[in-house]
Parts: sequence; C-alpha cells; structure tokens
Amino acid sequence: MGNRAATMLTLAHLRRQPQLVCFNKLLVGSAFDAFNSDALNDGKEPLLALYRARVLAWHGVHPTAVPKKHRILLVQKKGKRSIANFDDVQEYVTTRYRSLARIATTSFNDLTMARQLELVSQTSIAVSPCGGVSMILPFLPEGAYAVLMNYMIGPKDVRRHGECDGCSWTMEAELWRHVRHVNKMYYQVWGPSDFAKGKPGHDAAVLVDPDRLSRLIDAALQEMQP
Repeated sequence: MGNRAATMLTLAHLRRQPQLVCFNKLLVGSAFDAFNSDALNDGKEPLLALYRARVLAWHGVHPTAVPKKHRILLVQKKGKRSIANFDDVQEYVTTRYRSLARIATTSFNDLTMARQLELVSQTSIAVSPCGGVSMILPFLPEGAYAVLMNYMIGPKDVRRHGECDGCSWTMEAELWRHVRHVNKMYYQVWGPSDFAKGKPGHDAAVLVDPDRLSRLIDAALQEMQP
C-alpha cells in the first residue's frame, strides 16, 4: 500500500482477494478501556498530541492554528443519544450568540475527513452529544471548549463503567482526561424530565434546556476573553 492511507472500503475489497496484502504501516483501533489504566497511559499524552498534530497536518490543517473569530459548532446526531430538540437549541443559540460568533451546525456524515477536521479546527466552542460522534472533537484547537451531553443509565442497562442509579455520567471520560488542550464542559442530566421519552437510558435522547446550555456557553466565552 506504500504510504497511502486506505479506507475501510478499500480494505474490505482487499480482503476478498486471494493474495496476501502487506503493509508498511498499520494503524488500528483498540479497546476503549485501554485509556482507563494509568499504567498503560503513563507518559503517553505527548504521543496523543503528536498523533493529533500529524493527522491535522496530513489533511492540510495547521496543528497549532487557533480561530481568529469565535465559532460555535452544534453537532446534530440521529438516533442514539441525540439532542432531541436540536432545532430549538439551534434557534436559541443562533439568536443569542450570532452577534458574538459564527454559528454552524453539522452531522459530519456528509463531509470528507479533511473537511471535518477543517471545520473542527476553526471552532472555539463545540456542543455535541456524547458517543462516537464526539470523537473528532479532540482535534479542536488549543484552548477550545467541548460541551458534551451526559447520559444516565436506565434500570435495564448494563453498568459497563461503574455507573450508579440516577447519576449524570460522562461517556468516553477515559479518553477525555488525556486530552488536555481542550476544555471540557458537561451538560448534566438530573432525571427523567431531561430525556425525550421521559425516562433515562444509556442510549436515550437528551432534551436540552437551551437556557441551561447557554450558561455553559457564556462561561466558555468569558474564559476565552483575552
């Protein structure tokens, strides 16, 4: 494959071919719990920072560049753990902050990887559901803020990470604690009324109170003042 990056579709095609395929370099994912061990991660944060810088540079984005003007990015997700009242949140944020920042929305799924990274690199505050859709946000610029929705397990959910009943829980906390250049804020969920169907669950959609969300955004903007 040389130095070219292969897509999953390319790899799937190669798998169907009878001959062996050799790679000079192979980068693969790992179990998420690998980030939960201090022993496995001691001294590794510089490697994560280097990985971020290399990926951004590969896609034509300067790793140390910061936005010259505020951009608030609202991430829309369909299905699991979505922001149920996304349109209301978008309208509120646009009305409240359009004089201070550019307001953008995205679901990422119709953008190339290069365009996703470019968009994120020009963002100072990102508001996102938790889960996989937020995993591009470690590529936010230095000093940016990620406002992430928390979740709450339901009575039938498996407790994979030590969750307690009625607790507002942070997904991917194992990774986020190693992403030091991004400031993290968490939209807390306090009970059934914070969920679209009136009951919590690991995959339940969150019903966001725009006014409560704005307090987090206000705090982020205040902290970023020169």
